[in-house]
Amino acid sequence: MLQKDESAKPWQREAAALVQTLAVGAALALVSQIYNLPGKWTDLIFWWCVVSVPLAWVLRSQAVATAYLIGITVWTIAQAADRGFGFAGGVADVRLRYPLLLAGILPLWPGPELRDRPAAGGRLVLAASALIGLFAVAVYAAAQPLGPSNALPWLALLSAAAVLLFPLDRAGIAEPLACRPQVLFGGLALVIMALIATYEDPARDFVRSVGPALGLGWCWLLLTAVAGFAIIAFRQGRFAVLAVAGLALVPLLAAPLASPQAGGWPVAITYSLVLLATAIALIALEFVGRQGAARIGAALIALLVILRMADADVSLLVKGLAFIVIGSGFLAFNLFITRRRRVDATGGSPA
Repeated sequence: MLQKDESAKPWQREAAALVQTLAVGAALALVSQIYNLPGKWTDLIFWWCVVSVPLAWVLRSQAVATAYLIGITVWTIAQAADRGFGFAGGVADVRLRYPLLLAGILPLWPGPELRDRPAAGGRLVLAASALIGLFAVAVYAAAQPLGPSNALPWLALLSAAAVLLFPLDRAGIAEPLACRPQVLFGGLALVIMALIATYEDPARDFVRSVGPALGLGWCWLLLTAVAGFAIIAFRQGRFAVLAVAGLALVPLLAAPLASPQAGGWPVAITYSLVLLATAIALIALEFVGRQGAARIGAALIALLVILRMADADVSLLVKGLAFIVIGSGFLAFNLFITRRRRVDATGGSPA
C-alpha cells in the first residue's frame, strides 16, 4: 500500500490497516497470555491504541482512527470509574494522558496535510469521543480519596462549553450544523444541563460545585481553554455559539444568589431567564443577518414554557390546551422561517 501511494484505492488502505490493527491486538493478547503478564483489560486497550495509531497516520485509515478514538474513550471512562469507586491502585492520571491521546490523532484530523476534512462519520466519532472523554476526565478530577466531591456539575458544564467553542476556520463556520457535530453535541449537552438547573435542587448543586471546582487545576485549565476559544469565536462573529456557551458561566455568576435561607429557587429562576435570553438571541441573530439558529431558539422557548406549565398548579385540561397552543405556535414559526429563508435564497420578496 505504501509503494502504491496515491494509486492505492481507499478500500485497499482501509483493509490493510484494519488487518494490521487486528494482528497487533492478537499479538498483544497472545504474548500477555503466554507470559502471564499482570494487568487489567484496560491496560491492553491502552497499549493496543498506542501501538496501532501510526497505522491511521501512515495509511490514512478512517476506520483505524475511529477505533482508536473509541478505544481511548473507553479507557478514560474505565480509569475515571475506578478512581470514583476508590480503586487507587493501577489508575492512570487521565487529566494528562487523555489530552495527549486525543492529540495523537491530529496527524490524520483534520487531514494528512492539515487541510482535508474528515468524513461525516469521522467528525461524529471525533466530537462524541472528545465530549465523553472530557466528561470522564471531569469525573476523575472531581473524585477525592475520601469520596466524590460536588465539583462535577460545573466541570461538566465547562467541558461541554470547550467542545462547543472549539475553533473553526471560515470554511468550517460556513458549513451547516449537521457538519459540525462538536457544536451540536456541546450545545445540546449545555442546554440539557441548563434545563435541569431550572429546578431548585439541581440549581443548588450546580452553584455549590463552583467553589470545589475552583480549587482544582483541571478547572482552571478548562476555564483558560474556554476563554481562549471564546475570544476566537468573538473575532469570527460566532455569536450564536457564544450565547449558548454563556450558560456554563451562570453557576459562577449566580453564586451570590444562593443561600441556605433562599434555597435554590433564585438560581433556578436565573437559569430560566438566561435560557430565555439565549433563545431570543438565537432568533434575533438570524433576523439581523448573522449566523443564528432561529428554530433552535424557538424550540428552547417551547421547552421552557412546557416545563413551567408542567410545574404549574393548574388543571390537566388547561395544561393540555397550553401544550396544543405551544406546539401550533412552534410549527407556525418553523413554516415562517422556512419561507423567509427560501425568499432570502432566491433574492426575492414575500408575496
